[in-house]
Amino acid sequence: MKTQPQNDYKHIYIDWLTKKIDQVEISEKIQRITLPFLDHNNDQIEFYIISEGVNKFTITDDGATINELELSSVDVFSSPRRKDILTKIINAHGVELFNNNELRVHCTLDNLPQKKHMLAQCIIKISDMYYLSRTTVQSLFLEDVKTFLLDNDIQFTQDVSFIGKSKLTTHYDFVIGQTKRQPERVISTINNLDISIVRNILFSWNDTKEVRHDAMNLYTFIQDTDKKVKNDFLVALEEYDIKPILWSKKEKYIDELAA
Repeated sequence: MKTQPQNDYKHIYIDWLTKKIDQVEISEKIQRITLPFLDHNNDQIEFYIISEGVNKFTITDDGATINELELSSVDVFSSPRRKDILTKIINAHGVELFNNNELRVHCTLDNLPQKKHMLAQCIIKISDMYYLSRTTVQSLFLEDVKTFLLDNDIQFTQDVSFIGKSKLTTHYDFVIGQTKRQPERVISTINNLDISIVRNILFSWNDTKEVRHDAMNLYTFIQDTDKKVKNDFLVALEEYDIKPILWSKKEKYIDELAA
């Protein structure tokens, strides 16, 4: 029998998120939202909500995400491979890319929270493309995980989204179907695990599971090749039955994922 977690991470996360989100009125029709999630420069993510008329809104990063990458000498359009990765991230989150590097979504008041949530996830993923510029990294971590699954004949579906109890949609990188021996397995890939990402994972996963009647498990592939991952973060994930897989120890999980 599973014991109840010591902490209610769902409500801890919501309280923390509510306190950390900052909203500033730029003009009568424009609000700037600052989220407690960090980009590759450790700056907080920001975007703008623009009122376009009666129950019509545009949410945009005003080009900041891709422009910041370019300032860090990462040209996401410099090769077909990088462009393909960027396109896949954008499409998976239902976001549009415009010529001025702007990431944008359109919405009504009813689906504004969901669209805002998906745009934030998209910005985090694109910001992670910074690590492509490092000579020690040969490919985006997402592609490394995909290659690992393919090389070990693990059948999966890529880019799957689930609507949670909160009506927010959360994107997951891979899903391995249910078998006689294993329930459905959902996979997220994480380049840089920090406390804000841990809180996001805990909330999103519990939100997802509350409306899913079938058994399912979450595995988080965590990049630790050139960095040390804090054990406290791993313990927090495990406490909610989320399985953290350090990339350096991925071979230990082949049989479990292939079953």
